[in-house]
Amino acid sequence: MSSQTTAAATAPAPRGAVRAVLAPIFRLLRRYAWVHRWRYLGGLLTLGLTNWLTVEIPVSIGVALDRYRAGEALGGPVAAVVLMGALVIVVRTLSRVLVFNPGRDIERDLRDDMFRDLLSRRASFFARHTTGDIISRAANDITFARAVVGFGLMQAVNVSMALVMTGWKMWALSPILTVLSAIPIFVGLVVVQQSSSLVMSLHRRSQEQLGELSEHVLSSFQGIATIQGFVAEPRFIERFEDKATALLRTRMRGALLGGVAFPSLLLAGSLSIFVLLYVGGPMAIRGELSVGEVAAFATLLGILLPPLRSMGWMLSVFQRGSVSIQRIFDLLDTPHDQPEGPDAPPAPVDGAPWISVDGLSVAYPEAPDKQVLHDLRFTVQPGAVVGVFGRTGSGKTTLLKVLARLIDPPAGAVRVGTGPDQAADLRAVQLRAWQNLVCMAWQRPFLFSETIADNVEVGPRGPSDALDRSLALAALRADLSSFPAGVETVVGERGVMLSGGQRQRVALARALHKLARRPGGLLLLDDVLSAVDHATEAQLVGALRSLGAGGVAPTTFIVSHRVSALRHADLVLVLDEGRLVDQGPPAVLIERDGPFREAWRAQLPRGEGADGAAVGGAA
Repeated sequence: MSSQTTAAATAPAPRGAVRAVLAPIFRLLRRYAWVHRWRYLGGLLTLGLTNWLTVEIPVSIGVALDRYRAGEALGGPVAAVVLMGALVIVVRTLSRVLVFNPGRDIERDLRDDMFRDLLSRRASFFARHTTGDIISRAANDITFARAVVGFGLMQAVNVSMALVMTGWKMWALSPILTVLSAIPIFVGLVVVQQSSSLVMSLHRRSQEQLGELSEHVLSSFQGIATIQGFVAEPRFIERFEDKATALLRTRMRGALLGGVAFPSLLLAGSLSIFVLLYVGGPMAIRGELSVGEVAAFATLLGILLPPLRSMGWMLSVFQRGSVSIQRIFDLLDTPHDQPEGPDAPPAPVDGAPWISVDGLSVAYPEAPDKQVLHDLRFTVQPGAVVGVFGRTGSGKTTLLKVLARLIDPPAGAVRVGTGPDQAADLRAVQLRAWQNLVCMAWQRPFLFSETIADNVEVGPRGPSDALDRSLALAALRADLSSFPAGVETVVGERGVMLSGGQRQRVALARALHKLARRPGGLLLLDDVLSAVDHATEAQLVGALRSLGAGGVAPTTFIVSHRVSALRHADLVLVLDEGRLVDQGPPAVLIERDGPFREAWRAQLPRGEGADGAAVGGAA
């Protein structure tokens, strides 16, 4: 049995259940509602005035009824009822404006805070939280939170005031009738309270299942081409139906329990009316109460019943809202992955960094016992071009992720700076400062459903000539002429309107555009030439060689399976199963046996000799 099912099957003690419901709500009110306290105070005052007018109207009606029976004038009581009725409309509307609007503002603030927090999270966070679950919390849970601080809060105050003021007026008319009428209501409240904790657990489980369903739908839409290509629609539909059915069953259990428990308050109200007629009628006949007082008591009881009927719904709102608020805070309270600490120094370099890797071994957080990189050791000079070569799965991309600090290296394994004498542990460097230095382009890049210009200028927009230069360096000018709107062409979801090579080059232009904002930096290219032809590759290699001309050249790492893309590198790192098996200039590597020489021979154009002279000279 899962932990969620166990939690749903085990109801906490009543006092603990009440505390569990109220604690997240009070936290939300302290953190987000306090700034709106004056509007809430105005809303509470108008709610109090509304309830006072509501209970005064029946009393005035009773007085008017007794005066009518006595043959007295009705002008005063009738005018009072009319005036109070008109005033109720005004203050009731004002109370809703003063309470509902802050709820909308709090909803906006919650969404802003969650979006800002998610943008500050690192890859390890998103490895632990699925996209569907995050969307469920950001959409459904925040909506439930707004319902609590808006209509739920107003209804709670309204019901409380109605119970107090109506009960006070009823007690003033007849203490005996008040006590007898309250007995069924008290029994109904006990039944609802005993059921509330289980309903809350079921709602928590339904929100988790909704996140799982959302994640399945999102991944299915993102992989629609693969699903259709393998004719896998029935399998994915079956999974969808299984998850949807599980969600339906959980919600039906909650609805069934609520449908049985919450109407007990309605039954209690009907029993209270019966008690009034059974006991109050003879009291009026005996003259212990006037007809007007009985009518006023019946009217007050009628006023009390609608809040009682809504109490079941209100409790459901607070239970669901409490679960949702807790899920929101669970996400926001997740500690940030910040091994450098809050007071980390900035990056010890403004231009191209010097990098020293000494004993680097890395495993992914989700598989800590399976190392991907084993004891890597090498040194890179500022402004050098480093090729990273190896078979699929040899750890090339992982090495770039470590250098970009998408994965944190072990302490002391990677040092960066201007040189050996002025270097710092990469893990201890301020992450934000290091990210400002790093420019990345991945083999399978992510493109937003925006224009090409927006995808290149992800950060602040610069001058148009900088954008044009980045597009030219990425060999995109010829492609732009064939697009309907040139650089303003919308690329579609994940760049679906572009070919694989075009997507890679847009990502390359994005990295180069960021690089142009500052001299030097660290440029990481993860096999971005894999989907282009040899002519385009030669053009891109030439463009990369021109970086820093007349200024500070970046330190560049290029991952590629093509030896031709690495022939101009200053240093090539050869990886095999996560180990550095060879390193050196390409002209040296093709002269000795190893994976690099084997790949060079396999990729050697026809007609060239196998002694390496041509490529070695070019290198």
